[in-house]
Amino acid sequence: MIWKKIGKIFCADNNSVSMCTGARAPVALHLKDDIYRIYFGAYDSEMRGKIYSLEIRLSDPHNIQNLITKPIIERGSVGFYDDNGIITSSILNYANKIYLYTIGFSIKNKIIFDTASGLAISIDGGKSFKKYLGPVIDRSIYDPCFATSPCVIIDEKKFKMWYVSCDRWGRLSRNNYRHFYNIKYKESKDGIHWNIKSKISIDYSNSYEYAISRPAVIKDDIIYKMWYSYRGKKGTETYRIGYAESSDGINWIRRDDLMSHFDVSDSGWDSEMMCYPFVFNHKEKLYMLYNGNGYGKTGFGLATMER
Repeated sequence: MIWKKIGKIFCADNNSVSMCTGARAPVALHLKDDIYRIYFGAYDSEMRGKIYSLEIRLSDPHNIQNLITKPIIERGSVGFYDDNGIITSSILNYANKIYLYTIGFSIKNKIIFDTASGLAISIDGGKSFKKYLGPVIDRSIYDPCFATSPCVIIDEKKFKMWYVSCDRWGRLSRNNYRHFYNIKYKESKDGIHWNIKSKISIDYSNSYEYAISRPAVIKDDIIYKMWYSYRGKKGTETYRIGYAESSDGINWIRRDDLMSHFDVSDSGWDSEMMCYPFVFNHKEKLYMLYNGNGYGKTGFGLATMER
């Protein structure tokens, strides 16, 4: 499993009044041939995310086409789960519709953010979306602090979701807290209404680890494969990309060692961290969109692995 970096693809740079910087948590929608539309979250001047898109050919990914600089999906109104910003999380085709799962942010108080998972559906091939006003998953008795960053696939006639669940916030100092979250699993019959009960898929591996985020799952024959970002290990505080395998999609074995070669660059946009992978298959090759420094503030890049 050797991943090769293709390089940085895009970062917003004051492309419009609302599209000022970043390109966080990209997802890819296949259009035709080797053309993909990439949806991502970019920030306005107050660091509130909104969703935009661009198109690339995998044969020439640095040649950006059809960049949409007006928000395709706006943040919510005051009081809604995404009133402080919205970004992408997962995408799939279902029943001639495009399901785009999102991450919505709000401010719980002056020092802690809150987040939940939304859904927007397109009936015109992904050109426009209608957003549900409320989240499809949120905190519950199984997810006490927040539930977010879902990866959704359709498998065995069910919608299957792996998502980030925050267990607690730990106080580091008077005005500084640390979130602790891992990856859990849910199922649904329609992709909208999800079982409340969940099960841990990827848990903390040691006493240093405190954040395991943004799962990206594919099913390769009979094996489920997951990529994710994790942080909090001895000597390294910033995100790296990990990997796990499962025979049933519920019980996973971490194989982070297989991604040890895929590390930060010596300099540049991904020299401090690598995070938020999105993995997809095209003509017997795996491709990965991912973020670098600043949790997506420096944009997203692309890597590939021959299968």
